[in-house]
Amino acid sequence: MTGYGQARREANGRVIAAELRSVNGRYLKLSARLPHEFAALERELEKRVRARVARGSVDLTVRVELTGARAARPINSEALAAYLAELRRLGERLGVQVSVSADAIASLPGVLEPDEMSAAEATELADAVTAAVCAALEEADRMRLAEGENLRAELLGHCDAIERLVSEAEERQPASLQEHQRRLVERVNRMLQGTGIAVTEENVAREAAIYADRSSICEEIARVRSHIAQFREALGQDEPVGRRLEFIAQELHREVNTMSAKAADATLSRQIVALHGEVDKIREQVSNIE
Repeated sequence: MTGYGQARREANGRVIAAELRSVNGRYLKLSARLPHEFAALERELEKRVRARVARGSVDLTVRVELTGARAARPINSEALAAYLAELRRLGERLGVQVSVSADAIASLPGVLEPDEMSAAEATELADAVTAAVCAALEEADRMRLAEGENLRAELLGHCDAIERLVSEAEERQPASLQEHQRRLVERVNRMLQGTGIAVTEENVAREAAIYADRSSICEEIARVRSHIAQFREALGQDEPVGRRLEFIAQELHREVNTMSAKAADATLSRQIVALHGEVDKIREQVSNIE
């Protein structure tokens, strides 16, 4: 499911900005980018995301900026000199002039002296980071839920269409068998014309019964209806059902393939082609559902 959320919090002269993006995917893939001083929080934050997201690709970014008096951090002259010397050596070796912005240099590890915090301040800041991530996750969840409701309505529409087409195919089957029997009698009569051999009603009935048994789609229709009932039930649940829906969609596809192989009537074939189209739309959409 796709979603986007962002949130800001302030604590101890710092502004925390959390941003979360999620896109569709069959499996959960989580990427978290945090300032190195908050690396210890990564596992806890990932745990909170995994508790809310079951499938998809999720990118979490947390930025922390100093404000006010804390923003004026002293420079570590030795570290800065070492970086600049290495850049000069690199430029000489490559025969190019290397230029780096002040922001890029300031972001290098050790260039700015660490901002000292008490244990209480560190705990407060960690809580603010967690709160910002949770707020961003809540906002993204609202988008994902809205998308889920739209997908649910669309999938229920496809279920309605499948049930209608299955009923039409069921109603068409007796006429299809009668049409086959009529064509069978005509074909045999043409073949036996002038031979003096007569076709008995018993022979025709026997052949028609064999064909009816071989081409019957009653069992497939019953299973399709059962699968649709299970599909509707899953759509009404408040837990991740994406994998279950994918399995049901695969079973629907298999049953409709069997029906297609058995159909020997043009009208019935057209109905099953339309049925295929609805099942394919379901298979495409369920890959986006958790």
